Amino acid sequence: MIRKNGPIKIAAWRLMMEKHQDFMRQFELGFRERHDLTLNEFDALINCLPGEMIRHRDLLRSMVLSRSALSRLLRKLEDRGLLTQAPDPEDNRGVLVGLTAAGEELRDAAAKTNAEIIFTGFCGVTDAEAEEIFDLVSKVRPAG
Repeated sequence: MIRKNGPIKIAAWRLMMEKHQDFMRQFELGFRERHDLTLNEFDALINCLPGEMIRHRDLLRSMVLSRSALSRLLRKLEDRGLLTQAPDPEDNRGVLVGLTAAGEELRDAAAKTNAEIIFTGFCGVTDAEAEEIFDLVSKVRPAG
């Protein structure tokens, strides 16, 4: 059906978006059911490296959230005991974010769920085909 409705490049784009949505539904379900996490909460945890502090502004760059939405999300994760926030001693306006032991444990468990969902979705794809997909998708560039 997708291929019949226009140029192949538009069909390919549409197919990529449908597959993306399929994966996002699986992530949403898996993170919620197994770890009581939202996608954004997982994204915040996975972008914090165990044993390291990350600046709030650097975390913001790696996520698709507004500054205020990230602040609310981090407060929620801090209230759950999954991370800490502290003033950045090198920048009085900055905030450093770090995982607690419970946050590291949950991050690791959720990362396994993430990988499981991806490997299941790619089970019919060989490593060589995955390389080819990677190379092809890397060629796609938005206008501008």
